[in-house]
Amino acid sequence: MKVAQRIKEIVDDRGVTYTSISSKTGITVNAISQSFAGKRKMSADEMIAICKAVNIDLSDLQNSFSFDDARKGA
Repeated sequence: MKVAQRIKEIVDDRGVTYTSISSKTGITVNAISQSFAGKRKMSADEMIAICKAVNIDLSDLQNSFSFDDARKGA
């Protein structure tokens, strides 16, 4: 599982809206939606901002990251 997919899973589980994330991060709702749908690559800065906005700890993502994903720009 890619990091963005795991972040989406946590966001959905917590019932956080994309609008709420957008207002906390400055990332557009469209960009968030496209990133979570796999239609757009999410930058590392965006991932960090979303994790901070939703209070996602790195331990929540520990099994979703691989070096192959990093090389591919996951």
